[in-house]
Amino acid sequence: MGVVLRHGETKMMTPRKLSAVVLRVRDVDRALARYREKSGFEKLYDDAPNSKAVIVGTKGGRLAPKPLEDRESATTVDTRHQACVGLFCLEVEESDLSRAAGEFAEDGDIVEVDDHPKYRSRIVEDRDGHAIELIVWKPDFRTSGCT
Repeated sequence: MGVVLRHGETKMMTPRKLSAVVLRVRDVDRALARYREKSGFEKLYDDAPNSKAVIVGTKGGRLAPKPLEDRESATTVDTRHQACVGLFCLEVEESDLSRAAGEFAEDGDIVEVDDHPKYRSRIVEDRDGHAIELIVWKPDFRTSGCT
């Protein structure tokens, strides 16, 4: 991402961190409960009057569950065929990763990634179909990865 300055000169923008991910959900209260219970996210503030989103977070980042305009006719996101957030990652401790199967038992189809050269992870879904990758960087990549 670049910003064009005078005389065609380009200066690169370098984000310091991802501030928040907005997730469209059928039921904000249900989403808040899940992210609080499963990931320790706490409500930080309502985004009103800008939107109907509620900002939740931990020391590691923020999510903004936002209600769908028409939740009755909403479909689950098809990440292979729709432009959307395919998944988002939450960096967790090794002990949290090892508990994922029990913690997200209702998911039923947790994807285990143990053979990646840079990290180990578990991919789970929330009730609205958003894929969440719980990730632990391998020792050699803790400082050179996307941390």
